[in-house]
Amino acid sequence: MVKAWGAHVTVTCSQNAERLVRDLGADDVMDYTAGPVEKQLQTLQKFDLILDNIGGESEKWALDFLKPWNGAKYVTLVTPVLHNTDRLGLAGGMMQSGVKIGCKVLKHLRKGVYYRWGFFAPSGPTLDEISEMLERISQEDKCLIKTERHLIFTSNTKCL
Repeated sequence: MVKAWGAHVTVTCSQNAERLVRDLGADDVMDYTAGPVEKQLQTLQKFDLILDNIGGESEKWALDFLKPWNGAKYVTLVTPVLHNTDRLGLAGGMMQSGVKIGCKVLKHLRKGVYYRWGFFAPSGPTLDEISEMLERISQEDKCLIKTERHLIFTSNTKCL
C-alpha cells in the first residue's frame, strides 16, 4: 500500500519469494539467505520507516538504518506485552511492558529516531476504507493485489 502512496519500498525475503514481492511493488529486495541483511542494506540510503514483523536480532541493528533527526520511525509488531501479562498478570505485565517501551523510546530518541510497537484492532469501517483504496490502486496498476481465493464468511463453512 505504501508503494501506491509513492514510497520507495525495500523488502527482506528469501530468493524464492523475490519475484512475488517485486510483482507486489518492492523496489529493492534483500535476500536473507545470501548473507547478513545488515551488510546488504549498507548499500542503500537510510530509511524513513522500518516495519519489523520478525523482531529478535534485527531490532539490534535495524534502527541504525533510519534517517536520524528526520522523523524516521521503527515500528515492530513483535512486543513483550502478552508474554509479560501472562507471566506477571495484567497490572504487573503492563507495568513491565511500559518500562521496557519507555526505555527503548528514550534510547532511540537520543539518536533522533522514533521507536514504536504496532498493534491492530479490528475495525469494519477501516477495513472498508482499505478495501476501497486497494481496489482503486489495483485499477491504476500501482501495485498487484494477489488473492488466492474469495470466501463468503456468512455462507461458507470453509471460512471457519
